[in-house]
Amino acid sequence: MDNYFFINPKAGQGKGIDKLAAKIEAGGATLGVSTKIYITKGVGDGERKARETAQSLSGLPARFYACGGDGTNNEIVNGTAGFDHIAVGCVPIGTGNDTVRNFPGDFLDIKAQLCGTTQKIDLIKYSGVINGTYQERYCINMFNIGFDCNVVELTGRLKKKPLIAGSMAYLMAVMGMFLQKKGIALKLIEDGKTLIDDEVLLCAIANGSYCGGGMYTSPQAQISDGFFDLNIIKDVPRLTFLRLFPKYKKGTHLQVPAIEEILTIKKCQSLTLEPKRDHFFLCADGEISTAKTVQFEMVSKALDFILPMTSQDA
Repeated sequence: MDNYFFINPKAGQGKGIDKLAAKIEAGGATLGVSTKIYITKGVGDGERKARETAQSLSGLPARFYACGGDGTNNEIVNGTAGFDHIAVGCVPIGTGNDTVRNFPGDFLDIKAQLCGTTQKIDLIKYSGVINGTYQERYCINMFNIGFDCNVVELTGRLKKKPLIAGSMAYLMAVMGMFLQKKGIALKLIEDGKTLIDDEVLLCAIANGSYCGGGMYTSPQAQISDGFFDLNIIKDVPRLTFLRLFPKYKKGTHLQVPAIEEILTIKKCQSLTLEPKRDHFFLCADGEISTAKTVQFEMVSKALDFILPMTSQDA
């Protein structure tokens, strides 16, 4: 079986790409398996190349590894959507790397990756007018809308500055957005029933549990249970948010007394989001786009995800 590694040369500020390529080649040679490397050329190129390669294999099984952060992983997932003969893995060399936090194993161990097993996991399909055109796409980990999305956008700008790592950039962005407390006015509809029609601080639609470089914001989410988890924090006062944020970061916020007065949690399989204004910013797996009305649908067991071999598997 061929193993294709799609490397984002800008991931993790572009450090260690040559060493990674050498480790991939050495791992393949040691194990006697085929490894092929493709260096992506820009945003969207990984998705294009993954789709083109999957088509060229004419149904032969292969493994595609996204070498980058959550955005690179999202591209490879979307490039292989509909190709059941392709399993997808991730070598997390980005700054957030939240998708792999949902699984055990050392995802940086190339030999363990090449010897790994696969697990069926869910994807969230979303469709609507995105960046000005109608699109149908998939998200593997999480959507962030409102405050969270604004934080991600600022985090991306801060990470470009020297000496500011992913988690530090995220925390700095949280504090910056805290001063503005900028949320979103939206309407959420499930099976024709309106769940929310108001201004909220943030809305997260979670397949996985982590965002923002390791923040455990959706501890109840499970990536292969057939549901996504809707999390909505009301438009609370700044001091309330500041008091709750450390618990929200650690995933212990669900134990806070009367948290249901602030936080709405619901497991869903489909959902429609309508912005109260002309459009809204949608963050899918760390990548931000503009959108109008968007429909979300759970696709159960949609992806064969590669888990690196552990000592228990050996």
